[in-house]
Amino acid sequence: MKVLAVLLAAAAVLPLSAQAGPGVRVHLLAPSGDLRDVTGGTPGLGAAAFVTIPLSRGLVLRPLVGIQLLPKGDTAGLPGTKSSATSADLMVEALWFPDEEPDRGVYLLGAVGGQQWRVSATGASPSNRSATRIGASGGLGFQFSLRLGVEARIFWSPVDATLTATGLMVAATVRF
Repeated sequence: MKVLAVLLAAAAVLPLSAQAGPGVRVHLLAPSGDLRDVTGGTPGLGAAAFVTIPLSRGLVLRPLVGIQLLPKGDTAGLPGTKSSATSADLMVEALWFPDEEPDRGVYLLGAVGGQQWRVSATGASPSNRSATRIGASGGLGFQFSLRLGVEARIFWSPVDATLTATGLMVAATVRF
């Protein structure tokens, strides 16, 4: 049911692509804190599809649908247990270009939205956790050209009372 909600929201965003350019983001994740302990610090991958909506010369909105995958790693404190984590995201990002040039230069970014987390453990202490939570991220980006950019950001999402997903994300963006 939750996957259906994400797909419906993604379909609702598609008409916005007529106003602005669609794009994709691919990123590497380095988990920290609770998430690092659960997955053994194993780096992950992610991707997102977005549309850019210019609001003013220096402000751009970027609604997106994305996923994150953290492969199985040794769970701290539970010998013989390996855990993995995934999330499906429906976020809205705001990009601020201080030089008011959204096709080139440095920008600050912030994002907020819904994330569907799933954490699965196998081995000596098997378990499955699933939760839909609000997530946020923020960081810096650099737009090399109209089409290509890079970003570094931190992310945060409280999965449950014993697990907060935090970490660093390094991304490349391509606009079409």
